Amino acid sequence: MILILSADVVAAALLGALIETLGYPVRFAQPPETVESSIRRVRPKVCLIDCEDPSCYNSQTLGRAAMRRISVVVFGTREALDKLNEFARVHDIQTLLVPPDAPQLEETLRTALQRAG
Repeated sequence: MILILSADVVAAALLGALIETLGYPVRFAQPPETVESSIRRVRPKVCLIDCEDPSCYNSQTLGRAAMRRISVVVFGTREALDKLNEFARVHDIQTLLVPPDAPQLEETLRTALQRAG
């Protein structure tokens, strides 16, 4: 199961549709639930987090995801991801440039699922 956390419902839906075409099941956060509530409800193996919302990818959220063996991938535009480069390195999380092409997305998801165990 893959959970997408994004305040941008259009971007989340487009990314989710592409993920589904690759054969993966997708769920979305349901506002106004918290990130923690979304993770508890969905119990994902991979969590894709929109980098435009820093409240979703803070150290506390990443720590809880790691304890649950959830692989985190932060996605966004090149400019937004460039700002997170050091954060992603320190926390050993993958990033995904959007809009992704299908092979790039599939490789990212495959790696994330392997990391989740």
